[in-house]
Amino acid sequence: MREVVITGLGPVAPNGVGKEQFWDALKKGESGIRYIEHFAEQYHHHEFAGVVPRHWLSGEQGGSWRNLMIVTASHLAMADAGISKDEFSRRRSGIRIGIGAVDMEIGEREYDKFKQSGTTASSVIAATIPHAAAAEIAKDLQCKGKVLTYASACTSGIISIISAADSILDGEADMVLAGGGDAPLTPFTVTCFEKAGLHPVNNMGLGDNPSTASRPFDAKREGGVIGEGAGMILLEDRESASRRGAKIYARIAGWGIANATSLKTLKAAYVAAMTEALNKARLSPNEIDYISAHAPGIMFTDRIEVSAIKEVFGRYSNNVPTGSIKSMIGNPLAASGPLQVIAAAQSIEHKFIPPTTNYENLDPQCDLDCIPNQGRVARVSRVLINASGVGGCVASLIISDLELAGVLPWTS
Repeated sequence: MREVVITGLGPVAPNGVGKEQFWDALKKGESGIRYIEHFAEQYHHHEFAGVVPRHWLSGEQGGSWRNLMIVTASHLAMADAGISKDEFSRRRSGIRIGIGAVDMEIGEREYDKFKQSGTTASSVIAATIPHAAAAEIAKDLQCKGKVLTYASACTSGIISIISAADSILDGEADMVLAGGGDAPLTPFTVTCFEKAGLHPVNNMGLGDNPSTASRPFDAKREGGVIGEGAGMILLEDRESASRRGAKIYARIAGWGIANATSLKTLKAAYVAAMTEALNKARLSPNEIDYISAHAPGIMFTDRIEVSAIKEVFGRYSNNVPTGSIKSMIGNPLAASGPLQVIAAAQSIEHKFIPPTTNYENLDPQCDLDCIPNQGRVARVSRVLINASGVGGCVASLIISDLELAGVLPWTS
């Protein structure tokens, strides 16, 4: 009988790099949503987003910023777990990466060169394909197990974690590095998100305070603020982790995946994913202590998710704190789910729930306990994490403390 546990956390978020900085910012409600400096410098275009300042990371930044963030997050997770490259290579290990969008930063830059000169660099394909980050990490760690990349929009990072957990439960691997990341902050990509109604237009009259732009659940929200970042975690078989004396943050208790074929079926997909996750974890709705909502701050999708939570949780729905860390980091696409998992694991460790910031105006259709503006000390043992992506993939993941050890849905 196997259990999957989280032993390493590696966040690269707009409001902090590394678990300590990231968690401290979340607790304080500090935002990483700011103006994109390189837009003004290179494109004379004033725009805001969830931005990871480039001076925060060391490494070759002339290549792929997306890959650098994911590789950095992987190094952080490995260091936090106390696993060396040699040990990872020797063990039955694997890598799973989620990518929500192609690497448009290199694509746009190289296309501009191509229009001017008719040629481009030989490295463009290798650097921009969705599998590039996973391949780079695998080479660095000399990973001989399965190395896979998933692309299901904003759900990609959660899907990669689910795949990693499955691999460990099946006995295929003893440890898997999993998560995701994206770097969609280019003029063309941001404009595409604006036109699709997925990013606020015209700076919303923010003046010099873009940190107030992301407003999940608030009645005056004007769209999900796009962001960038990466989140990686190390998953291990619990027995193996215990033998080496690893610190265990949480265990993977259950998950569910569903698909919506239209906005009309999105609520049903949320309901199906959350219900499956609860059933696999053998939990009742009243046993969940905190819901980390997808909630990007888009008017109709926030409402759909809240409506689905009400259906699944019934009379308990108003008793479960339901927050969105996207109020502080924006929506970093494939990184959003893994960063939610990292935040949830630290909520379990520290018994504290981070706030949903910028909440000022009640939306009667989003009337849950959304932890407005101030985090709180709370008993947190089990967290349900939601993710949803353009195209219809919806996933729910439940992580818990070790109290439920031995109670597994896949054993009789």
